[in-house]
Amino acid sequence: MLLSPEKKYYVYRLGLSLASGASLASAFAPANTPLFALAALILIFYIVGVTEKVSHAVLWGMAFGFGWFVTGISWVYYSMYHYGYMPLEWTYVTTCVFSLALALFPTVAFALVVKFVSNPIVRMALALPAAFTLLEWVRGWLLTGFPWLNPAYAIVDWPLAGLAPFIGSFGVLLGLVWIAGLIGAIWALKGKWIYVAACGITIFSVLLLSMAGKQIVWSEPSGEMTVRLVQPNLEPRLLQQSMSERFDEMYFYLDNVKVEKASVDAVILPESAYPLAWQQFPNDQKERLLQWVKSEKKSLLFNAFWLSDGQYSNAAIALDEKGDLSLYQKHHLVPFGEFVPWGFRWFIDAMRIPMTDLQPGNESQLAMNFAGHSVAVNLCYENLFGSEWIRAWDHASPELLINLSNLKWFGPVKAASQHLQISQMRALETARPLLSVTNSGETAYVDAHGVVVKRLATDIDATMDVTVTTMKGEATPYVKWGDWPAVILAFLMLIAAFICTFAEKRLQKG
Repeated sequence: MLLSPEKKYYVYRLGLSLASGASLASAFAPANTPLFALAALILIFYIVGVTEKVSHAVLWGMAFGFGWFVTGISWVYYSMYHYGYMPLEWTYVTTCVFSLALALFPTVAFALVVKFVSNPIVRMALALPAAFTLLEWVRGWLLTGFPWLNPAYAIVDWPLAGLAPFIGSFGVLLGLVWIAGLIGAIWALKGKWIYVAACGITIFSVLLLSMAGKQIVWSEPSGEMTVRLVQPNLEPRLLQQSMSERFDEMYFYLDNVKVEKASVDAVILPESAYPLAWQQFPNDQKERLLQWVKSEKKSLLFNAFWLSDGQYSNAAIALDEKGDLSLYQKHHLVPFGEFVPWGFRWFIDAMRIPMTDLQPGNESQLAMNFAGHSVAVNLCYENLFGSEWIRAWDHASPELLINLSNLKWFGPVKAASQHLQISQMRALETARPLLSVTNSGETAYVDAHGVVVKRLATDIDATMDVTVTTMKGEATPYVKWGDWPAVILAFLMLIAAFICTFAEKRLQKG
């Protein structure tokens, strides 16, 4: 049976929108094809830009968003199937439902633009980039936020990333989607050379500003620290492994430092190193750790829970060479992993996720004095949020950022590689080096320019010694102002699009 021209139109546009979303997802690590991000955004902005009906924009938006997220975060099924023992078919259903929920964000952006902005050129050149950025920003905080797969992370090695110290990842995103929209507008203008030139000049200006940002020296060396990063590749078997085995396993890495007479200043263990509260450590095991830092004259940073007034929090604990303890308590908790959103207890029970309902730490916490340097620490999921890192500047200017994580729950490669791109962006935004210490990879040292200096492969048991150049200096504009400049700029672009639409309608009536 032959399809009617109208149905062919729907099928063709739906297919292109779905493919565009999948192409955007493939731009991220581990594929690392950032050009796909630009091409995908040009295509979807053009499709939506020339769309006449809001209902069509909704269809294209859902297809694009579904292709984007179901391809990019397909790793979420892994935890449910391998560790939650959910039937395989239900993990696929849950992943698809989650992807459709995330697809609502670009869909809302597209529908609003088609509803209120009629001119295709204004849509592509102003409204779509602005609305897309604003809805991505909303995705980053609504219901605690899930800003994974922000397209800015896919181009962290491109010149556009030079905007990060100014206006953060959402500013980099705005630059990317603006260029994509302008290229789409040039495509649609078809020979109107004055407007084409205006679009071209704008693209050139954005690129020039980005490259200028890359040349600015935001920080300067303050010293060096040699650190051993431990990637034990532990299986998430919190309930199966005895704690005595876990203590011995972790002490093995510390003992190696002693045996090798390694000239390191500190040792860092990843998240999930000790799946119990510091207050519940057996006395002999506490003494064992304290004796090690004192005898070796080295600092130690590790993850454990913290118990206070009967409430658990997820914590990073540092012991200095005198045995003094410093503490960071995780503030931004993971929905379904560390607390149960209202009405979702049934889902937690189905996935059998341990250690839910943790207590968040204070929003603003002191930087640690670790191995003689001021260090800001956070845990796993918090690395997704630039706003979480910049709170460390409330009290002091840290010289180094450290993120402890455990991505073993989500499979061997994709999530870990994407997480490292996020770490690169955090280093760029703050002009500080970042150590990403993960259970199963990718453990890495990222310098203050967002360059991965050294890394470990995923899914291996290994250690890595790195000499980190710590940095000092004035806070970057992003550290001072956060995401607000990017959000305000996107709002101004949206207002400009509405003004153009209003003026065009007045001229048509006149």
